Formats: sequence, structure tokens, C-alpha cells
Amino acid sequence: MKVSREAHAKINLFLSVGDRRPDGFHDILSVMHAVSLSDTVTLEVEKAPERTISLKSDGDVPDGPSNLAWRACEAFLRKTGIDGYGIAIRLEKRIPVAGGLAGGSTDAAATLVLLNGFFGDVLSPGELLDLGGSIGSDVPFCILGGPVLARGRGEKLTPISPAGKYHFLIANGGAPVSTAEAYRALDEAADGKDSADLFPDPLIRALKDGAPIDDYLFNSFEDVIFPIHPEASRARDVICSCGGTPLLSGSGPSVFGVFDDLSLRSKAKKQLEKENYLVFECESV
Repeated sequence: MKVSREAHAKINLFLSVGDRRPDGFHDILSVMHAVSLSDTVTLEVEKAPERTISLKSDGDVPDGPSNLAWRACEAFLRKTGIDGYGIAIRLEKRIPVAGGLAGGSTDAAATLVLLNGFFGDVLSPGELLDLGGSIGSDVPFCILGGPVLARGRGEKLTPISPAGKYHFLIANGGAPVSTAEAYRALDEAADGKDSADLFPDPLIRALKDGAPIDDYLFNSFEDVIFPIHPEASRARDVICSCGGTPLLSGSGPSVFGVFDDLSLRSKAKKQLEKENYLVFECESV
């Protein structure tokens, strides 16, 4: 039997990174939002003499146990004790890899949701979120979706009820950014400095009211990523010159722009495509 699900990308409308914790993670305060750009995750589940997992993708991602979707499948079967099934995972990739858009995490989240539904919701919503958090910091958000306020290492989530729809343009120049290296650069830049006390309260109010959010976007990584990734800084400049409000997504290198005027968004898309960027028009989900 085959089951499929769209796995939506994530952007960070607000991302404030705190100090490194003893466990190696960083405390963050973030407003994350799902967008219509998505991968498609398909599972084919069949009875088998023993438990097997396989994975195929049309994108440049691992097809073995290092893939987060594979790890999610393995963790689900281990947690539930389900055996005697062969599970084939198929990923149709559209979200840029290592782009700060949670492409791997959202594939893992979709895998967990599909498996849980197929086997009759054997895990409660809370158990599913906890299992997702054991796989990756962004996986719980990708299970939940929508706009949320994220705390801790990203796994403590408070849903936000949005009143409006927002239009985005996402641009990716193709040069990946290692999340670990981005955090290391941020630690080095902040060495000896006090962490800024920044809070997304005005952004959350704007989302709840359906008001413009342009004035409230923030990302701690911009100061360390833009100087060393010219593709990201160029995307920011083009989006800004075309009337959008740009922001780095996650640790980059993808940059998104918020646009009120869709004709200006189209203008920015055409310019960036001329410069060989991967460009996606998408909406808030």
C-alpha cells in the first residue's frame, strides 16, 4: 500500500540564538513558519518476513541510514515494536539541500506522520513530537506546521493562530552552509559579548492580527553568513532592490523575501533566475 504526504519547507521569520549549552546545543528563540514549497514523501508498506527499510530520492541526498527520513522510519519501528513489514521511502525533492529550509527535517516529519497514520495512530500527538525531537531539532515543528514560537533547541513549540496570508520568494545560490559551522562562526563572533535580549512579541502580534511583518524580521546568523557567502548577500540585495523585505532563513544560505506586491515578487524572481539562482514563489501555510 502506498501513502503520500507533502513535506513543507520552513522559514524563520525571527531567530535569536543564545549561548551554547553544556549539551552542545544552543538555546534559540524563533518564530518558524511553514510555506507552500514542499517535497513529496511516499511510503510503500508491505508485509515482509522481516523488517526492511529502503530509500530512493531524485535529489542529492543520502539514500541510506544517514538520511533523516530513513532514521525517522527506523526510530518509529523501534519505538512501536512493529515488525514484519518492508517499508520503501520515495522522496521527490524540491526543497534545496542544506539551505536553511529544514528539507531533511520535513521529510523525516512526513515519514513519521505517514507511518503513524498507516498503523492506526499507535503514537499519541505528544509521543510523535517527542520522537521527532530525538531525530532533529526542527522535526517537531515540521510535524506541527503553521507558525509557531520555538524555544529551547527548537523543540518547545507554542502554536500561533495567524489571521493573514503572506507571500514569499525564496532564493538559493547553490552553495550549502553547514549548520554546525554556522553555529561555530556565531560562537566565535559572540565570544566575550553579552547575548542580546531580543523577543518576537511584535512579530507574533502582527501574525495574529494579519498585519505586515516586514519591520519585525530578525536572524542572528546574518552578521556571520552574509560576509562569507556572496550568493546569499546578492540574493538579499536583489530582493531589497525589487521592493521585498529580505531575511536569511535559518543558518542559510537560502534567503527569502516578504512581498506585498506580487508583480514585484515576479520581477525579483526573473532577476535572480537570470543569475542562476534556484527561486521559488511560495505562500504561508
